[in-house]
Amino acid sequence: MTSLLVVLLLSLLELMSIPVVVAQKKDATGLVYGIVIYQDKKPAKGATVYATPLGRPIGAVIPHADSDDTGYYAIRIPRSWFGNFAVAAKKEDEDYPDMSKQFYSDGKFQTVTISASHPEANVVIRLGPQAGVLRGTVVDAHSDESLSPCVEFRRAAKLNNFLSGSGLVKPTYKLLIPPDTDVLMQISLDGYRTWYFPGTIDKETQRPVRLRPGETKTVDIRLVPDESAKTGCPKPIGVFSAR
Repeated sequence: MTSLLVVLLLSLLELMSIPVVVAQKKDATGLVYGIVIYQDKKPAKGATVYATPLGRPIGAVIPHADSDDTGYYAIRIPRSWFGNFAVAAKKEDEDYPDMSKQFYSDGKFQTVTISASHPEANVVIRLGPQAGVLRGTVVDAHSDESLSPCVEFRRAAKLNNFLSGSGLVKPTYKLLIPPDTDVLMQISLDGYRTWYFPGTIDKETQRPVRLRPGETKTVDIRLVPDESAKTGCPKPIGVFSAR
């Protein structure tokens, strides 16, 4: 009997010495979800929704998701990204511009805060109005050679709110313009005189373009060669600002 008690006691002490492993919960992710609808409240399929961090530098792909047949979307937010977000959408195939760009939103966007205590946010996004559409071609005025220049758009009433860069305009282009808004437009390329809307190389005679929602305007651009002209095209910019 004594031997049995000793064995049981030793077994108990051995069990007590085994370290207890507690399963640790993985870092939780946040969630921004909801539906995208048109102005008539019908679901919008295939819209891309962005959750853009506010007040912080962005050095990675912005969290985003596409809406399904019912308009539903869900964006996972890594824990390390928790904070304030602007939530906006685009559906450019139907001429709804990328409202995650300050140039189009003009600061009018929905915001949410994702935190450990409030890890989810439900945001309903209504598309619209549609943008105005500029389309046309860009060629050398002497040779008719197709060109891919730089473009710069500025809201005439807010010159510091702009969208610019190379790669936005192709030889045959389509550009979305904020509707019912005066927008200054210039086209530039190394080796050519800068072109200003509606078709001048004299900056003093430029005029803003203004289009209604869904209105399309064709503008064929002919750039005049000038070997001394240097523009230094920037990369596309014009996303949300922390201002």
